Order: sequence, then structure tokens, then C-alpha cells
Amino acid sequence: MKHLLLIYCLFAWCFSFSQMNPCTPDVSLQDSTFGLWPDTIENLPTAVMNVYYEEHIQIKTPNTVGDVLGYPYTITFAGLPINIAPFVIDSIKLVDIQGLPSIMSTYLSDSDSVLSGNTTECVTLFGTPTSNELGQHDLSLVINGWISIGSIPVSLYEQLGEYETIDGYKFIVQSSASVDKQDKNQFTVNQNTPNPFHDKTSIDFHSPQSKNYDFVMLDIMGRVVYTETIPAFQGLNKISIKANDYNSGIYFYSLSDGQDIITKKLMILAR
Repeated sequence: MKHLLLIYCLFAWCFSFSQMNPCTPDVSLQDSTFGLWPDTIENLPTAVMNVYYEEHIQIKTPNTVGDVLGYPYTITFAGLPINIAPFVIDSIKLVDIQGLPSIMSTYLSDSDSVLSGNTTECVTLFGTPTSNELGQHDLSLVINGWISIGSIPVSLYEQLGEYETIDGYKFIVQSSASVDKQDKNQFTVNQNTPNPFHDKTSIDFHSPQSKNYDFVMLDIMGRVVYTETIPAFQGLNKISIKANDYNSGIYFYSLSDGQDIITKKLMILAR
């Protein structure tokens, strides 16, 4: 179930009681349609290396399947097609979460670790990221949900044949130096690190707003060897390059926002 469940997924991964200010649900959101605050467009605030981080996420879960998957939404149950869009959501559970650094912990305001439909909850993401977490972490969430058909509990995974995955949140960690010196209104591209490299390297760039960038890699002869459209969030973003995708040698990489283009050089060592 797509936007809904990202909420629970994102932060029910583990429990700990060392956070400074566990959040409480904002009851004024109970009459809202399902959603989360901040949402994936606004994204999570940027974290700073070696500085304690704590962010509260408010959640209003959907009431019915159709609130998330649309109307109608038909599955085959006991050999018959059934529109499950009007069915009330019983519960939502996290199956897996990928991309969230292990140094970060989460706390869910619901002590049962399971979210019911049509309820207001909140979660806390907290911890102190280190240099190992510098850069952008793309969060990919895997969830399952349950409804009841008659008196029979039905797993959506068992009916659909796959879990729902939710992408969108970015957890970004910057060094204190980059936060102090970075012009928030300026598009900048850092030198890749490490450089030279023989395994993988990362390119950090700062975007003054959420937008798409054109990324291009050229070999020493000026031939294009790779292109990609990079969707960036406001703040620090990261591009990862694996050496085994290319021959050894010198390359140039460029990043453009459609107006400005920044080019730098990297070197891949023999493996």
C-alpha cells in the first residue's frame, strides 16, 4: 500500500528508549485524510555528522484500501473477483527496510508496533550519525497489510503475490564543515572521494532546490560512456560510481541543472 505504509515502515524498524523527546500523536490530524508530516517531498531534515539527530513524523493512516490503492481495486478471493477498495484496513506491518543506517534508531508511539487504519500515530527517528553515514541514504520500505473479508483475515501479500514497496524518503548526513560553508542557494559539485579509486567512489553535490540533474561521464577521448537523470532533493545529494562498470583510466564527469554545468575529473585504477 503505497503512501500510507511508508509511514509505519520508515520508523517501526526497531525500538529504543534513549531518544530525548519521544513524540506524541497530534490529535488534530485525526480528521485529515491519510498522510505524513513531513511528507516525502518536503523530506526529512538534514542530519549533521557527530551531532545528535531527532525528528518526529506525524502519521494519519488511511481508513480503507481504496484510500491508498484507488477505486475500484479488485482481487480474486475464493475464485471470485472482489472489489476490496471499500474494505477497512485492519493493520499494517513492516516486513523490511533498506537504506536506513544501523546507527539510527526509531521509536513508535504505538507500543504494539502495529498501526491500525484510520488512526493518528507518530514516530521518532533518532541517533548520532558518524562519518560512516555521510551522504544520502535512499530508504526503500517493504510492507504488508491486512483486511478482513467476512470473518477471514486476508494478507494483501498473499493475494497480490508481492509486498508493497515504498520509496521517496532520503536520509542525508552532512559534515559540519559542509553545513557551515555551503551556500544554500548555490549549485555545487564536490570532487569524488576517494580519487583515484579501484572499487567505488561517491560524488556529493548540493542542490538549492528539488529538481532533476543531467549526469554524464566521458572518457579521455570525450566519448560519452554513461548518462543518467538524477532526481535531487534540496540540500546534499550523492552519486555512486562502481569501478567494475568501466575500464581503468581517466574520466570526466559533468552535472547540469539545465543552466549551469560543472565538470570534474576522476581516475579509475587497474583492478
